[in-house]
Amino acid sequence: MLAVCALAGCVAEPRAEPRGEPGSMPGPARGRGRPGAAAVNALCEGCHEEVAREWRGSLHRRAYVDRSFAESLAREPDPFCRGCHAPEADPQSPPPPALARLGVGCVSCHVPADVVLAAPREGAGAAPHPVRRDARFATAAACGDCHEFAFPDAPPGQDRMQRTLQEHRLSAQAETSCADCHMPKSGERRDHRFVASRDPATLRRALVIEPRRDEAERGFLVLAPGLVGHAMPTGDLFRRLVVEAEVREGRRTVAEVTHALGRRFEVVGDRRVPVGDDRVGAYGPLPVELELDFGADAVGRAIRWRVFYERVDFVDQHGRTQVAARTLLASGELPPPRAD
Repeated sequence: MLAVCALAGCVAEPRAEPRGEPGSMPGPARGRGRPGAAAVNALCEGCHEEVAREWRGSLHRRAYVDRSFAESLAREPDPFCRGCHAPEADPQSPPPPALARLGVGCVSCHVPADVVLAAPREGAGAAPHPVRRDARFATAAACGDCHEFAFPDAPPGQDRMQRTLQEHRLSAQAETSCADCHMPKSGERRDHRFVASRDPATLRRALVIEPRRDEAERGFLVLAPGLVGHAMPTGDLFRRLVVEAEVREGRRTVAEVTHALGRRFEVVGDRRVPVGDDRVGAYGPLPVELELDFGADAVGRAIRWRVFYERVDFVDQHGRTQVAARTLLASGELPPPRAD
């Protein structure tokens, strides 16, 4: 039992059942949940005010109440999903309001068992409560249980539902921790807003785009990983990059080309089976070259191009997509090649 009196010296004694063993790293809910977690979390917020302010504006805090997740969960009300998005609740049923609002809280990462967990830090002073300092907490091990996992009931050998850590190990940033990008240093501590896919500047830094045109009928875009330690995009099954290109005559569009880079699946029974993946950086820091071929329509005309990051809520059995949001990452124009 995690006695908050021992942590904060309070008089009242709300308790939160430990979720894991004493050496545990953070992860999804297991067992019956921790009904007192919201009260414990409030005590964390009371002492760590600046960090708490950042966390309250984060996607971690909104993990369960975010509109896109709520709509996805309504379509597929699976306890498997609730385990990561409301990790302090019992995943077998909808969480009580306090734990739904808590989302991934301070306690979810820093109290996975029965003592406060933190990374080793030089010059760290004495804390008013016991602290277990574990070097793994400064590595991908602290994030992995909720950001890499298999499909529920998947047969052995099937590609994972999310494999961000595998992608990280293959990337040019393999020696950089998740926190270095998603929790950059702010003075002596790390930023707890968990900057990620809702931040356009972060998305744009994650991709390097080299346009080229040396032919009259077509152009090329080479997309390579930028400042990113995993595939672009990573995470949710349906996130993707979309490249739109066109040639115009005045205000009239003469021809259009669209490429979507993401993961592809077939539905077998009630299960999604991965069948392809052409995301940038999915298998290491390799570029993806896209051909923008318009045939004779491009001769003498400029090719305009745009690259978007799309968060797709849902793909139905006919391949139709429901896009939640799209962010413009880059755009440009390839003029026709000069005649020699």
